Amino acid sequence: MSRAHCSAALLRLPRGYLALLVGQTVSLLGSQVTMLALPLTAITLLGAGPVQTGLLLACGRAPYLVAGPFAGVIVDRLPHRWILLIANLVMAATLATIPLLAGLGHLGMVQLCTATALVGVAAVNAEVAYLACVPTVVDRTRLVQAQSLLELSQASAVAVGPFLAGWLVSTFSAPTAILADSASFLLAAALLSLVPMRAAAGSAAGPTQLFGQMAEGLTTVFGTPILRAVTLATGTFIFWYNAYSAVFLLHLTKDLGLEGGTVGMVLGIGALGGVVGAVTAPWAGRAIGLGPVLMVALALSAGGMSLAALLTRPWWAALMCVALSQFLLSVGQGIYNVQQVPIRYALAPHRLQGRVNASIRSVVWGLAPLGALVGGAAGAALGLRATLLASSVLGAASVLWIWWSPLRHTHSLRL
Repeated sequence: MSRAHCSAALLRLPRGYLALLVGQTVSLLGSQVTMLALPLTAITLLGAGPVQTGLLLACGRAPYLVAGPFAGVIVDRLPHRWILLIANLVMAATLATIPLLAGLGHLGMVQLCTATALVGVAAVNAEVAYLACVPTVVDRTRLVQAQSLLELSQASAVAVGPFLAGWLVSTFSAPTAILADSASFLLAAALLSLVPMRAAAGSAAGPTQLFGQMAEGLTTVFGTPILRAVTLATGTFIFWYNAYSAVFLLHLTKDLGLEGGTVGMVLGIGALGGVVGAVTAPWAGRAIGLGPVLMVALALSAGGMSLAALLTRPWWAALMCVALSQFLLSVGQGIYNVQQVPIRYALAPHRLQGRVNASIRSVVWGLAPLGALVGGAAGAALGLRATLLASSVLGAASVLWIWWSPLRHTHSLRL
């Protein structure tokens, strides 16, 4: 997508979506700081090992499994803007407690895990509300365009975020750097005043009706072959990616001996691949078709992951391998996300968007904490490099779900 095309696309999208876009991008930029600063806080300040870092990652993902289905019902019944506002404020306040407790000398793994879990609960509701909100403010004919712009802006934030995180961690400290994420959520909350308010869908439901509504979302996902295939493929990849992530920073800091600033620089270079993926995704989808491009993107992501553990010496070669690893991973995920998210808009009824998105995220991210725990245990038992390589190979198996489904021969879906 050229600069001229990008500007034209922005002009054709409504102001409400642009406010959402900016808010999501800013909050993601802040979250990139936390993604580096939070585990570094555990590793450097609290002496965490692979089991502890795996547990910390699992605490952030567990709410998707527990709270995800309820989030879908909430989002389908309440105004999206208020859900997003409350969630952003909760995340801002919770993250601010980490540097406060660290400064007072009372920060421990219990406090870190609790804060991570609470932020995860708020994030579940915010992400489901955002996904359900997009088709209410953007015309259906422009949903792929809107998703491509979102992926491009988020890929840019992901590319800049590690550099910012590395600088903040090196200049101040890992706990203090988390304040940048807290501030980003406050800005995202302020931008929500520009987003149209959707009226509530109805009155509160009783327990029986509530579980029936949650089941309706799951039934839609698993009763639709293409949605089922994408959900299982994404879930398989996310499981093994979180196993990989549980030991990845430990590999960089322990095996390679990298400092926080160097880690941020390498990850930032790698994250530029997300920009490449978001830009090329629409063209790639048109060129080879929806199903094939999803399989290629997953295979590229898994192949990229494997390169991180390829070398440990010489230092410069290991550094280049890690950067290339993250670059290819980001390219693959950028392409995959642009292509797979609009599938939900095309196949799920409008009244079920919240529940379908929540069901998918519950399944996909519900597997994430299990993957993180498996990765932490494997890192302690097998070693960091062996865990990284095994997770990469097993992550490539996610392609099989699409290969065995109608998506394999699907070129496009009508939105």
